[in-house]
Amino acid sequence: MALQRALESRRPVGSRLFVDPYAEAFLRPGLRVLAVAGGVPGVRRLAAGLYDLATGPGPRPSAVVRTRVIDDAVVAAQPEQCVLLGAGYDTRAHRLPALASVRVFEVDHPRTQEAKRRVVGGLGVAQQHVTYVPVDFERDDLATELTDAGFATDKPTVFVWEGVTNYLTPEAVDSTLATVRRLAPGTLIVTYVDERALQPGSPFPEAERWVRAVAKVGEPWTFGLHPDEVPDFMAARGFRVTKDVSTLEAGVEWFRGRPERGSGLYRIVVAEINQ
Repeated sequence: MALQRALESRRPVGSRLFVDPYAEAFLRPGLRVLAVAGGVPGVRRLAAGLYDLATGPGPRPSAVVRTRVIDDAVVAAQPEQCVLLGAGYDTRAHRLPALASVRVFEVDHPRTQEAKRRVVGGLGVAQQHVTYVPVDFERDDLATELTDAGFATDKPTVFVWEGVTNYLTPEAVDSTLATVRRLAPGTLIVTYVDERALQPGSPFPEAERWVRAVAKVGEPWTFGLHPDEVPDFMAARGFRVTKDVSTLEAGVEWFRGRPERGSGLYRIVVAEINQ
């Protein structure tokens, strides 16, 4: 994701979907060279093409579009608090002006956070509004760890759960949704994959290669939903869906004048929390 965001940020001002000025700091030297090449006229398409050749046609455009869709949803939510679940190397707390005065809680595994904090510490960015909440989801209670870290249960909150559900069990998804619903009023932004991508005879041409690639690196997709069932699925768990869009559909708007397209198998949901 850091490389995908770095490549997009190197595009010309008029055609990029967002700017993540910190993404390159998380890259290994070789990948940083590729990201820099993405900003050189005449080489840009080659750099992105090399990435797509290695990963397939879906991942990079889908990651870029989902970043923009989620950014816009976070800003529109006008929260008093933001919780990034499985934050990884997400830099929204530092790159989105709308979050500069918002208390941001970044939840992730302790080892991942240690690596991230080393990098962020060298960026010279404001950090006083960010609280890191190390959570081992196999041992720790999310609600307890958040409230112990100063999370306020009475403040409107936007929860961002990006790029995670497809790696979980149905039980883990249910457990996290139940916790989020109880924590605070506000908005949940969550990504998921269309369950048909995980099945033989998938209607998505890119699915087989994509599914095989993530399994090869030890991160197989284990969970998906059918878009037709999402409103009822979320309602049964205390959420009202206000938006459910694939990165292919969003890409029609955002990739105007560009050859990229997102994928129909990757989707973003925005839902209001019913408490």
